Amino acid sequence: MTKVAEICDRIQLLFQEFGIKSITMDDISQRLGCSKKTLYQYFPNRKELVLKVITEDMKKHEDAILKVVKEDLHPIDEIFKLNKLATEKLKTIHPSAQYDLKKYYPKSWEIFDKKNKQLTYKVSLKNLEKGIKNGCYRNDINPELLSRIFSERIDLIFNGIIFKRSNTSFTDVFKELINHYILGIVTPEGRSYYLNLQKKLIE
Repeated sequence: MTKVAEICDRIQLLFQEFGIKSITMDDISQRLGCSKKTLYQYFPNRKELVLKVITEDMKKHEDAILKVVKEDLHPIDEIFKLNKLATEKLKTIHPSAQYDLKKYYPKSWEIFDKKNKQLTYKVSLKNLEKGIKNGCYRNDINPELLSRIFSERIDLIFNGIIFKRSNTSFTDVFKELINHYILGIVTPEGRSYYLNLQKKLIE
């Protein structure tokens, strides 16, 4: 891991705890145990710092997802494993993260949003095609269209207006979204496989 990547990891932890907008460069340098001058040697300004931290974090998450895909699991097992990664990631996102990025760091938000949707589309499409071939997903669905729809719906998870953070978490919304998605694409055999997996997790 490079020095910049290491610093980005540490700053990302601060963003998770305090949010992006509320923590200052002074706060960051103090908590990292370095001077602001040192911090500016790696990041010319705050916007570049946020962009680099978001990019590095997204890269790590993408690597973890692609590692699961390469395991070539049963399509439904793959979804379960990917969902576990997603829920673990969602638990680390500060409630104000989407708002902060959209309002104060639009360039960072645009990159995050685009890459996230592209990755979701690519992984979903491959999973759907594999599931249809396997016989656990319906063969009358349109994988390309459904993957597009699913990747665009991801934004709903972070909508603090529709889902009030005080009584609904990101993970709650994600779990309902995934459950609705899977039950809509499975064959009777796939449904049984899916429900049995859920039962095993509860046990």
